Amino acid sequence: MYNGVIPPRSLPKMKRYLVFSLLLILSLSACKLDLSSNINIGDLNRVALSQEGGVTGGGTIKLEVGSMDHCQNESQFFASALENHFQDFKIRPCEQVGMETYFVAGFQIPILHSAKDWPEKSNSMIAIIATRSSQIGGVEVELLLNQARFRTINKAIEAKYFQKFDFSRSRIGVRLKNDQVTYHDVLASDVFADGLPVVGLKAFGLKPGAHLRVELSDVQRELFSLYSRVPLFKLILSI
Repeated sequence: MYNGVIPPRSLPKMKRYLVFSLLLILSLSACKLDLSSNINIGDLNRVALSQEGGVTGGGTIKLEVGSMDHCQNESQFFASALENHFQDFKIRPCEQVGMETYFVAGFQIPILHSAKDWPEKSNSMIAIIATRSSQIGGVEVELLLNQARFRTINKAIEAKYFQKFDFSRSRIGVRLKNDQVTYHDVLASDVFADGLPVVGLKAFGLKPGAHLRVELSDVQRELFSLYSRVPLFKLILSI
């Protein structure tokens, strides 16, 4: 008969179980999720100015985990939670960066000329929209979030690890390449450009073959999480 006292011989086994459970809960390190993509100026111009469909850019998703062993053992679970919400999802080798370990996967991010009905037309949790600017002679570029897919992913993660993804610790950005033969100007505000904070509106000149890394600031990540849409930058075609 159980009298409320745990037998001494059961303590080591229970201790091991509790330690394992604690490590499992903490292993996602507050569910940090990094999203990055590679985008060409030529693709943005074609989509915005010619409304070309089917254009994508290469993307990478990184999910911080507890260790290399945990990443390798749980990679199929992570894939099952994510693969239906990213276009052309492909698992990549786990990465170790200093003290941090990441589950890594590649995907294709859609580049759209309109946000109308895009969640129904795409299986991607995120998308880029490139539209002809009504204010400047150029193209406005924004990042979109499908909240329904994001909630579905979070539900799967929370069911196993009792935590959700948190954009406040995440890194979200694009690497813009000037694949054209002419010089292009890029206008950006309140972002990180090549790792440096941009306060207010600033112009960046990109010569042919040059790159610019644009990353969302803390405020923009919060707006992205709340409103599912955030500006990235503007391309100047004429002044």
